[in-house]
Amino acid sequence: MINSVQNSAVYPLDLIEKEANKLGKIIRIEPISSSGSNRYYAIIYYDDSTILGCYNRNVRENEAFIYFSNLFYESNLPVPQILHVSDDKTIYFQTYISELSLFDLLKIKNFHYDNEIVDYYLQALQLLQQFNKFTDIDFSKTYPKPSFDSRSIRWDLNYFKYNFLKIIDLPFDEDKLENDFEELENIVFSYSQNYLSLRDYQSANLMLNNNKVYVIDFQGARIGSQMYDVAALLFDSKAQMPNDIRERLLLFYLNLINSDNNKFSKLKDEFYWIALFRQMQALGTFGYRGLIQHKPSFTSSIPFGVNNLEIITNNLNLNNLVELPKIFEILIDKYQPKSNIKKVDKTLNVKIFSFSIKNQYPPLDSEHGGGFVFDCRCLANPGRLPEMEKLNGKDKVVIEMIKSDEKTQNFLNYIFDTISLAINEYLERGYTLLQISFGCTGGQHRSVYCAEEIARRLDEYFGEKISINISHLNI
Repeated sequence: MINSVQNSAVYPLDLIEKEANKLGKIIRIEPISSSGSNRYYAIIYYDDSTILGCYNRNVRENEAFIYFSNLFYESNLPVPQILHVSDDKTIYFQTYISELSLFDLLKIKNFHYDNEIVDYYLQALQLLQQFNKFTDIDFSKTYPKPSFDSRSIRWDLNYFKYNFLKIIDLPFDEDKLENDFEELENIVFSYSQNYLSLRDYQSANLMLNNNKVYVIDFQGARIGSQMYDVAALLFDSKAQMPNDIRERLLLFYLNLINSDNNKFSKLKDEFYWIALFRQMQALGTFGYRGLIQHKPSFTSSIPFGVNNLEIITNNLNLNNLVELPKIFEILIDKYQPKSNIKKVDKTLNVKIFSFSIKNQYPPLDSEHGGGFVFDCRCLANPGRLPEMEKLNGKDKVVIEMIKSDEKTQNFLNYIFDTISLAINEYLERGYTLLQISFGCTGGQHRSVYCAEEIARRLDEYFGEKISINISHLNI
């Protein structure tokens, strides 16, 4: 028996909008990307204000964020103010800080030639010292743990092992690796664990407004090392911070927190050991979000993460570790660029089409006679619903319906992996054209969505290496 698509589906954006209506008359609402989290965000515009709404089914995580937001805001620290929380605590609203993060600024400005970038980092480090000093905390509100304990360490180390090492099929002696994990845990706990750590203090979570840094992501805050957040900031893989700038900022921070010169060397050792631990956890995240969930921005961060790993290990004595130095050596060899790899100056032009299988053939690649054609008719069809019949795959409600189907995401993940394999090979060979077509019955809903989504992923992953042109033949 075939079940038709139901009209009763409820989407996060609808839930946010419904709750936001309680606060006033909405002018418009715009969903925004949530990157590596399971939270769903939207900007809500009213006549006289703009706020940010968040939907998250994890109530405990929401409660932690709301608690810390109120705690920090009442202490005059630059964080969003919580404005409203839904009765079931799955939705909350906060002041909208800015559309520009420090990471966004890094995309258009250079570390070496723009002092504005370094000034923001100096400001972030000064702020960090204030956050780290919080000790009067209601630990019943923290999530998932009140402190950085042995279990927390093993969670993160196993994250690195299972979501990165085993995913890339890197060979290692698991028993010896576990021994190294025990040694690394002992080293981490040899340093003081009496500071509040925000846990994800990096450029994408530092928003900029009127030359001031605001912090937006701290629901996982807990007591731990004072070096965890500074390591997360200075070894943020996506930021690609030059090493000389990093050393300058680290020196600034160590002088900021240290009044005893005799402790300087010990603090620097602590920084690099915590940075090693943090970088391993970050690679676990890149593996899970990128290689398993197929989010290209995380996959593309792996080489930068491994580069950071090389810098960190060069500043440490790893003699007490057995298996990890071998693993790091393999990773560095695998992911770091080789001098003999051919550099290609030509840009690959990727042409993406959506078309109607019922009405036409896919466009032909007249230049090379190749490319990919994908049939999207295996996916649920929004066009069968009367209210969506006149819409297309670029409309919000259609996007929400299609993207909520797990089968669609699996379909697109396989396609993205296949196309990426071809693009990497084409770039190495110096090819200049690749054509990709998506077809569905009417060429209006599924094919349009798939074309737009694959274009977005390719642009995020390959950046300036490729030029993307999209044509929708039936809308």
